[in-house]
Amino acid sequence: MDKNIFNITVISSEFNADIVNNLYLGVEKFFKEKCSFALIEINEIKAPGSFELPYIAKRVLEKKNTDCIITLGCIIKGETAHFEYISNACANTLSQLTIQSEIPIMFGVITAYNREQAIARSQVDFDNKDNLNIGFNVANAALQTLISKKIHKL
Repeated sequence: MDKNIFNITVISSEFNADIVNNLYLGVEKFFKEKCSFALIEINEIKAPGSFELPYIAKRVLEKKNTDCIITLGCIIKGETAHFEYISNACANTLSQLTIQSEIPIMFGVITAYNREQAIARSQVDFDNKDNLNIGFNVANAALQTLISKKIHKL
């Protein structure tokens, strides 16, 4: 049986890079260890911050050369309302793009009230059964979405 080939574009925010890099490690870990039946080709694109993720996702959608987009970012609440504006704009715009597109966009953006919460959601201790790496989880959701799309011809 031939393997399925999926081209995945990962758009990673450079803001809070240490946390986002851990999310990317989660994506890689999932696809390397949980996808023996598929060949996954990952193309990573960097974005300055989470606010720019929708813009880059839209440009990627226009090229139509990917099967799925995974967005990775980390927005941590500060002392102003900036957190709410960026979180809402990013989530809402990515949601609208994925609804309008034939290419699924996965939301792997941590929105946390403090750095400790963000670190907890980006752990790379993959041997710990309680590990909560959002990148790993969103890669799983991406694969399940692609399989559903293929099986049900969505």
